[in-house]
Amino acid sequence: MASALFPLDSIENLSCLTTIKDGKMKKRPAAQTGPLHVFSDRDFTSEVIRLIKSIPRGKVATYGQIAFLTGLYPSVRRVVWILHSCSKKEGLPWHRVVNRQGAISLKPGAGYEKQKEMLKREGVVFDERDRIDLERYLWEPDEEDIV
Repeated sequence: MASALFPLDSIENLSCLTTIKDGKMKKRPAAQTGPLHVFSDRDFTSEVIRLIKSIPRGKVATYGQIAFLTGLYPSVRRVVWILHSCSKKEGLPWHRVVNRQGAISLKPGAGYEKQKEMLKREGVVFDERDRIDLERYLWEPDEEDIV
């Protein structure tokens, strides 16, 4: 199985990515992760929207993964805000973005059930803890999807 790129939780280690392979997470040297990019606010928002629209049916991305792919990994909260404020207007597949544990961040009664149902209709399976296996369902973007 191919390994998936997944950003570290740690802001102090921005120069590395973690690969998930065979259920194990491993750091990769910065030389293998590529350069960081600088965007204006408008460009950042456009890039986040473009990336979220690129997530295919039956796959998920994490908030951190989207932020990392823009080159501004510490901007995870900005990704959350863009999802909140632009999903309807931009027709974003908002339901395909989950937290780093593969869980839905919305609370029951506040969109949780809708997001879970939409993902299940796309073939995404939840485990007994209501989490998604990121090794199986994490979106692995093609080079043209990445800046």
